[in-house]
Amino acid sequence: MNTKNIIILVAGVVVVVMAIQSRSRRAEQVPSPGQTGPVSTRSTPRPRLPAPRMPVAPASVPEAQPSGLEHTNVFARLLKEDGELSKLSRDQIESYLAQNRRSAESLLAAFRLAGDRSLLQEAAKNYPNDPSVHYAGWVAARMKDDASPAERRQWLEAFKRSAPDNALANYLLAQDCFQSGQTDRAVEELIAAAGKSKFQDYSADCAQNLEEAYLSAGYSETEAKAAAAYSAWLPNLCDLKELGHSVGELAKLYRQAGNEASAQAALQMGVTLGQRLTEPAGQRLLIYDFSGLALERRILETLDPASPYDAAGHSVNDRLDELRQQVEANKALWKQADPVLQNMSDQELIRYFDRMKTFGESEALRWVMSRHGNR
Repeated sequence: MNTKNIIILVAGVVVVVMAIQSRSRRAEQVPSPGQTGPVSTRSTPRPRLPAPRMPVAPASVPEAQPSGLEHTNVFARLLKEDGELSKLSRDQIESYLAQNRRSAESLLAAFRLAGDRSLLQEAAKNYPNDPSVHYAGWVAARMKDDASPAERRQWLEAFKRSAPDNALANYLLAQDCFQSGQTDRAVEELIAAAGKSKFQDYSADCAQNLEEAYLSAGYSETEAKAAAAYSAWLPNLCDLKELGHSVGELAKLYRQAGNEASAQAALQMGVTLGQRLTEPAGQRLLIYDFSGLALERRILETLDPASPYDAAGHSVNDRLDELRQQVEANKALWKQADPVLQNMSDQELIRYFDRMKTFGESEALRWVMSRHGNR
């Protein structure tokens, strides 16, 4: 596979990111007379329980590949026309599993490549306390048409137990609870998430293990890195986007009930979630930045634009302008990097994918421009 085809695949990711951004809905602007401190520095009091009852909406079904791979057919050696990764033969998979002694990581990579749920079941049986296994189980159930809500909840509860320091488990459980009408439990999960600093979806580990699987099957280093870099299933972004909407609706109901303090607490939780999605992290795709910026913008648009945002004197409207500028900067970054990437050698691309693995896609693109932007 040549360099140009690899770059065309990467371009597909940004196209989808921009489409998602353009579909983000503007929330109705509601004044917040009870707001007393800057949004970015305000402590987060607990919303009062019992919480207002929220209507239960049908769950949305995530796209099979939110990373964008299904929107391009040019990466023929790594993708099938339906957007699935090229499946290794059973012999290749078994060889890879044997090399890695059927570790939890290798079983999850093999499941991702083969789609054989027995491999996921083996991982769950042999590694019952591994949070990456529980998270992968939730992802598989979330993307399975006939998976029951109980099955998804079971995986999430296991994920929460095995990763007690990971806020992602609480966030996903919160949206699951909102979806099932358990509003008080959802608020409790949001409060728990607010007290945790770790936010991990194991995508970096998944990419590394997939890369090793492709290399063991004879793919070139460039092909293996490119395929692994854009292989993640991301239904978590779909659920976190819905969670932002749920939090906004909850704040409206608190406000209607005259409980402004709880409304502000809920909105602060939404802002924090959006900011967490944009935090730099290894293997983090640009779609995380776009999703986080859109989520924070949606929450801030429910506030009085003239109200204070931070202790430096910036208003909510100033922050909204900043968020819009960040979105445009990310779009411009890709537009500038695209032609540069198309002229990079395979060895340079390998370095690009390695930096992406360590620092995330946006930082890797900035590195490309710093080295090659004036060519």
